[in-house]
Amino acid sequence: MDRHGKIISFINMKGGVGKTTLCKEMANYISLTVNEATNEKFKVLVIDIDPQSNLTQAFDSRFPQTNMVISDESGNVIQGKRSIEKIFNNKPIENTKDIIVELHDNLDIIPGELETVFLERAQNNNTAHKLMDFVKDNKITKDYDFIFIDCPPTYSVYTEMAFFISDFYFVPVIPDAYSTLGVDLLERVVDDIVYNNRNTIFSENKPLNLGVVFTRVDKANKPQQESYIKALGKSDIVNEKKIYIFKSMFTESNKLSTSEFEKLITDREDKRLGSMLSNLCTEFLYRVEDLTNG
Repeated sequence: MDRHGKIISFINMKGGVGKTTLCKEMANYISLTVNEATNEKFKVLVIDIDPQSNLTQAFDSRFPQTNMVISDESGNVIQGKRSIEKIFNNKPIENTKDIIVELHDNLDIIPGELETVFLERAQNNNTAHKLMDFVKDNKITKDYDFIFIDCPPTYSVYTEMAFFISDFYFVPVIPDAYSTLGVDLLERVVDDIVYNNRNTIFSENKPLNLGVVFTRVDKANKPQQESYIKALGKSDIVNEKKIYIFKSMFTESNKLSTSEFEKLITDREDKRLGSMLSNLCTEFLYRVEDLTNG
């Protein structure tokens, strides 16, 4: 079955906003969710292009039975790690399974690799296009309903790489005094990459802002944070660009920040966290559908 997957970048120019946690939890939850249109579970691929590779480490800890090292029948390593680095090493890719790791039946990952931190030094004019070429040449979108890209919080070749193939971008934001500045900076980056004369890639398809979601919302600091949330909603950048603000929020949780690295919300018997994630993913799916059909 061809799925025609939508590619969505999780991105903010500011670090520490819970971007990787959100990408990880939403990817896993949606991969366990039944698509009402097909009566089958959504198939999700996550791509870790952040050189810190935190998303990869988290999933590798949670799904230790998956082997990110390519070995022969005797267990001898024959091609090194499965990772995104193989897309950039200028060697032909004979099999996508040399790069894509299955985590469970409906969730796969293209692992990040710390070596890609050196990518910018070694880049040439084709570097930013290589992920796009890999996805198109191998018709990756036909195998997935969603492809999530975990992006680093910097304007770099990785940012261009993500936007070159994205249908949408999703923006986690902390409700603080800098939230408006962060959204404004990201939109300037988008304008520079997408709405300029350098990149003809976007002549037919421009990535759309799926919306802003507030993360790490602290109930103990509710009055002040509510003022920041309202301020962003009334800001010039949100009104000028008609940026959607998600009604669902991701609250601050000690369980997420201090617990075992490999734990996922779906592993816990925590109704509050489960409900929060369910509401966000439901709104997310409706939002994608609305923008796709609208």
